[in-house]
Amino acid sequence: MSNNTHESHENTKVIFFIDKEKCESPKADLSVRTLLQDFAKEDPTQTTLVISKGNDLTKLTNLDQIIHLENGMKFVVYHNTPTVVSFNGYGPERLISELDVLGYNAEIKKGNDDNAYAIIKNFEVSLGRFAGRIIDLGILATADFPRTVGSSIHVLASPQLLDLGSVPNVRNIIESKLGPEWRYWSHNFNWTSDRSARRLLSQINGVFEHA
Repeated sequence: MSNNTHESHENTKVIFFIDKEKCESPKADLSVRTLLQDFAKEDPTQTTLVISKGNDLTKLTNLDQIIHLENGMKFVVYHNTPTVVSFNGYGPERLISELDVLGYNAEIKKGNDDNAYAIIKNFEVSLGRFAGRIIDLGILATADFPRTVGSSIHVLASPQLLDLGSVPNVRNIIESKLGPEWRYWSHNFNWTSDRSARRLLSQINGVFEHA
């Protein structure tokens, strides 16, 4: 009986959230550095982890501080330096400019819905079960980016990473307005702070990690 109880404790994982992305850890005590590097997939020298409790936000500036995780804890990530762009307006050109600064040679393509999309060709998936796959990634280029973003990503891959279908509370993949060979992956991005292409790509990486 005691062995089963001990095993049950060992298998228990703490569930917490970083920028609304669900994270799980078998350890309840982790450093700020580990939370940023291993869970948020961010550079600790360029970002700050923040605990969110209701309307209270507490910055965790000591990377070696140990945080005792509790189920349901919420964190957000702040970027310490703004992205320097050559185009300071809003819209598709701003998105392309920010992507260029990040090293992505994106181009604008109009979809069948007459909306503009930023297309990153030969994008390498870095996280999750599809890590290493090379795809074309489409991002809706809203007219007022970075004030708003779309609620999806568009994937062109051969073979497809995931085909058409819906799994409740997991994924919803439908036909894309970019063409029959593309797939529309529905996802609502956390867009309350640090509105930039850098943050958007960080969250897109999270989509692939949990796909």
